[in-house]
Amino acid sequence: MGIRHTLAGIALLALAGSTLAQEGTGWLAGTWQLAEDRKKPGFTDDFMDFDAQGTVVLRDSQKVYAHCRYQPGAGVLLLTCIAGGKERPMTMRVAPDKASLTNSVGDVYRKSRK
Repeated sequence: MGIRHTLAGIALLALAGSTLAQEGTGWLAGTWQLAEDRKKPGFTDDFMDFDAQGTVVLRDSQKVYAHCRYQPGAGVLLLTCIAGGKERPMTMRVAPDKASLTNSVGDVYRKSRK
């Protein structure tokens, strides 16, 4: 694949991602809870607390694991987290109906209805 094809692909992804960015992130604000854990079925003690200012806290019921910034992309949320003193990127796929977020290993999070 040539550089022109790569650049064209990046441009298309940017255009697709701008739709999610233009819609805003108000739908994201609030607590999202682990609903489907691939390695530990039934485990749900994992949360992501999103705010409207572009930050998210990753935690369980006992402690905070990471503080992150998020940015919408092409059907994804791009997270940049600080955990263990290191910057760690993470990508969450956004369901088309925005009802769930899925991490790279297939764990699914859904927004709390409280």
